[in-house]
Amino acid sequence: MPAPRDIIDSLESVISIYFSDVRHKLRAAFLLADELVEATGKAQIPVKELKAKDGHFNFYDVLTHSKVGLDPKKSPLGDILARNHATRNQLQHGNAAFTVDDQHCADAILDAVAAIEHCFPGTTAGLAESIKVALRIVRLHSSQGNVGLRGRFEDTMHENRWNGVRRRARVNEPPIPVGIRRY
Repeated sequence: MPAPRDIIDSLESVISIYFSDVRHKLRAAFLLADELVEATGKAQIPVKELKAKDGHFNFYDVLTHSKVGLDPKKSPLGDILARNHATRNQLQHGNAAFTVDDQHCADAILDAVAAIEHCFPGTTAGLAESIKVALRIVRLHSSQGNVGLRGRFEDTMHENRWNGVRRRARVNEPPIPVGIRRY
């Protein structure tokens, strides 16, 4: 059963932010990936139960709900999601300067995709090809990725024209090639 369209749209937003060129993009993508996990779990809970509690299911209530089945004590994926949520709480409530790195953010996005697939089996197979490609690049930057292949991929992105005609940099604008490397 494929996931509802709003969950797929949220996943696209998280991926777009991860690949954007804005400040604090990793922090924002990480926070939204955690929210995506919670929204995915809530989509599994019957509306009658949500209304009975006025929608006040906290993150752990959602994970441990029988329809979701991601109890951190019983499920390895649930444990990972709970640890990501603890990191998210630290980001939002504990320390304003706290942040995550590329790899941790990529892992959180892949964990959110795994949660979507757990709750809505077959969803990842039905994703648009552009999202599948983006997720492969996210996987390349995660702890599951191949560092040597990542370097070759970024070098190829620098060497080849992949997004049309390149515009010339303005005099006061340094040209920064595509990729996640530090410049």
